[in-house]
Amino acid sequence: MKKDDNAISQIMGACLLLLIALACFSMIYMYVFTYPMPNPAPYVEIVGSIEGGNIVLLHFGGENLKLDTQLIMNKGNTTEFTTVENYLDSKSKNNSFWNIGERLLYPIGDVTGLKVAVSVIDKDTSSVIFHGWLKDTFSDTYNFSKGIGKQYDIIRIPNTLNVIMAYTDKDNDGFVLTLELASDGDITTILDSLEFDPNFCMYPKLIHVSGSIYAICYRGQGSAGTIKTVQIASNGSINDTVYDTQVFDFVQCLEPDIIHVSGNVYAISYRGDNDDGFLKTIGILSDGDITAVIDILEFDASMAIASDIIHISGDIYAIAYSGEDDDGFLKTVEIATNGAITNLVIDTLEFDPLAGKNPVIALVDGDIHAIAYTGENSHGYLKTIEIDGNGTINNAVIDTTKFDSNKGEEPDIIHISGNIFALAYSAAGDVGNIITVEIANDGSIIDPIIDAFEFSAFCRNPHIIHVSENMYGVAYLGAGNNGFMTTVFINSNGNIY
Repeated sequence: MKKDDNAISQIMGACLLLLIALACFSMIYMYVFTYPMPNPAPYVEIVGSIEGGNIVLLHFGGENLKLDTQLIMNKGNTTEFTTVENYLDSKSKNNSFWNIGERLLYPIGDVTGLKVAVSVIDKDTSSVIFHGWLKDTFSDTYNFSKGIGKQYDIIRIPNTLNVIMAYTDKDNDGFVLTLELASDGDITTILDSLEFDPNFCMYPKLIHVSGSIYAICYRGQGSAGTIKTVQIASNGSINDTVYDTQVFDFVQCLEPDIIHVSGNVYAISYRGDNDDGFLKTIGILSDGDITAVIDILEFDASMAIASDIIHISGDIYAIAYSGEDDDGFLKTVEIATNGAITNLVIDTLEFDPLAGKNPVIALVDGDIHAIAYTGENSHGYLKTIEIDGNGTINNAVIDTTKFDSNKGEEPDIIHISGNIFALAYSAAGDVGNIITVEIANDGSIIDPIIDAFEFSAFCRNPHIIHVSENMYGVAYLGAGNNGFMTTVFINSNGNIY
């Protein structure tokens, strides 16, 4: 019989093919995987703008960048190649890196009619980590009432980028309008408007009631304290008629401020008859119906100008105002959830015995509050005080700083994030200015000012609100008695851009 060896030949052939494949794979592995792989490009967020003839690049987040990181600056038809090291200030580059929160300034000069672009190149990976066309600033300005704007207030429509303005026109009539904003800060258009009082309106203050219902509290015809409710949809559409009207003071109401207490109850502080300080509670139902006055307290029998009321804790509220001789006063009162006001002021502090004009108060942390105001010689002051949950005011001011030693009139204050606050005010020469400051939880005011931004060449009576994420809106009286709104961006560490 003949021996059959076919099976052995097939096995040997398969083994040889496998060995060849393994040898080829080993050669490829040794060639590819031992070859040095390129480093990944650094992840970084950079925000660019043009301010005062400079390109400003803000390191907004991500990894720190080396000083030899390359910059390509395009202005019209000209291009310059440079590095971060050449334009980062000496303090920022002490640790040999461009770190988060640090700004780089590159002088660009006049760019009128020219396109400006910036590219940031990581030298180690030859990767573009930032490229963008820049505009003059990330802010935008809109003249919402040409030739008519006087006094006004501003709030945001919840869950939208639309805002509501209430203001007084050139004939002292009351108007409300809505503006549309884009996420990049552009103010696109007026959505709708309504003349809610064709006779007289001064010092209008807006407050959201419920759903599409908003209330406007103001000095009406004959100086009467007046509240009206209007209906404004989330898309900015305004109902053509006022929903309800109520006069809460037939004698006098100047500079009213309104706050929600509980349910349908609202409180109004204002300068009433004989310029005395009054506090009243009133009911505003969710459908816009306004009820009669619930209770009243005369909290200052001498004078109370430009009061600002804030909730402290439970039934306790604080009122900051300019009192007799323009001194700065703070008082605490008790308002029950049903609108009943305790007959006596709980506590009083004269926080500035020289001058305390146009004070605004904000919560810092726990019992600590900050008051910004115009003090002696029109300087801008910021003070911190302690108000216990029971209404007791610590007799001593915790800390004081001059946020503007030249002029700081009509300030408004808003919390940004953590211990960072922003103040918008009318500075020297009536320019509109925003600064950011840090206030510790114990009331210590950290010097110096974090950042500053001039948002208008002329500004009176600015009001600042939070719109969305890092975007804020400022409404103010601008040049020619026109009403203006400007958007600015402020990040969590206080940088304004």
